[in-house]
Amino acid sequence: MLFSTRLTTVALCSLDMRVRMRCIDAQRGLTRRSLDRCYSWALFFSSILLSSGAWAEEDSSGKLISFSNEIAPVLQKHCVPCHGPKLAESNYRVDSYRALQAEMTSGQRAILPDLPEMSELFQRLVHEDSDLRMPAEADALDSTEIDLIKEWIQQGAVFDGHSPDQILISLMPGVRHPAPPTKYPAPLPISAIAFDTESNEIFVSGYHEITTWSLTGDLIRRFSNQGQRTYSIDIDPSREQLLSSGGTPGVFGEVRVFDLESGRVLATLARADEVILDAQYSPDGTQVAVAMPDGSVKVYDTKTNLEQLTLLGHSDQVTSLTWHPDGQRLATASRDKAAKVFDVKTGKSISTFAGHTACVNSIAFLDGDEVISVSDDGKASVWSANDGRRRREAISGKYPWLDVARLEKVYVVAGADRVIIFEVGTNRKISELASHGDWMTVVAREGSNNTKVIGLHTGEVITQNAENEVTRFSVQP
Repeated sequence: MLFSTRLTTVALCSLDMRVRMRCIDAQRGLTRRSLDRCYSWALFFSSILLSSGAWAEEDSSGKLISFSNEIAPVLQKHCVPCHGPKLAESNYRVDSYRALQAEMTSGQRAILPDLPEMSELFQRLVHEDSDLRMPAEADALDSTEIDLIKEWIQQGAVFDGHSPDQILISLMPGVRHPAPPTKYPAPLPISAIAFDTESNEIFVSGYHEITTWSLTGDLIRRFSNQGQRTYSIDIDPSREQLLSSGGTPGVFGEVRVFDLESGRVLATLARADEVILDAQYSPDGTQVAVAMPDGSVKVYDTKTNLEQLTLLGHSDQVTSLTWHPDGQRLATASRDKAAKVFDVKTGKSISTFAGHTACVNSIAFLDGDEVISVSDDGKASVWSANDGRRRREAISGKYPWLDVARLEKVYVVAGADRVIIFEVGTNRKISELASHGDWMTVVAREGSNNTKVIGLHTGEVITQNAENEVTRFSVQP
């Protein structure tokens, strides 16, 4: 049996986990000068698309530059953070090939076909003056990237994807991520954790990796080729594959499937232009549900890795999701302050709970038709999955609650500096783990020997068994 939960609010809600807030602070702190430079950057990207039906000739080397495989990754890395759906400096976006066609108010064109040396795009990339060179307030592109764009312009800036409206990240080939550091200079806040109750192994988020630990704190394995941050970890019921969601805040998000034994990446199920906070296997392992940044939930078939269904209803990023044990319903939480229950077969919304006043961070099914959701508003609310009506408040306070997990006969609510365990059915408070000096961000629990596993902002894991013996160790390779 496997129980796994994941941090949802830490990345995008009120807590200072240093993940997305750095990007937001940087955006808010842009000076007028830097805004002007961003605007100039947008100007010379404004006409990359010459014609979606254009054809290009191969260069002298015989190689035709691919927009999808070679140019899109450069734009995604260097341009989308300032000119994507979240920020769109100067009302200009470069996150799709179609968006690159938009004519700027100045009427200037960034590219002259076949003439890179006369195109403002290329001029800015190689300008000797750092105040005029693009990207603004960043290192210059390396020579390989500059040469690539130069050749692409010479060839006619051809589009080779399926649709010019696709976001860049969906056009790009599978990404090979940087290797994780051999040794961490400092502990990394834990943003996802899972506990395999058959092997007694703890799976923990790392930097460009997922690490596996014993209950006594011994490092067992390292799953590399992972995005910068990991926000959810799940293991399929057959215990053959590991599922993760994550990405690079403000740049891209993805869901990856790993072979549990070898650690090899088997597939990338979903991609987005922002981090993906949650992805979970259905109880029978035949489907995967993915919480998307645009407010939708996508459901994939695990045999074909193809999308089966899109669930719509939220107006902001989905932060958490959970399957009902029957595999027919899916509960979701969102930054839009709402929680919902969907029928996975029909794709229709069954109910909506609108009783929270802040970002909803995590959600779980209880017995029967009851659902519990926790929020930055300090409430853990129990409500009906059938009609969305509030049944009771399990907890009400002034501090945010970050995570909730339904286990066998109890449910666990985690947040701030405490974890509270309630009995399912009676809702009686069984126990409370006292403060350990930092945010208790995620919780998993094993059924057979009552072991609790808690992840901390400090990068530490706390385990507590049925005899209340506590082990605390740092997950810092």
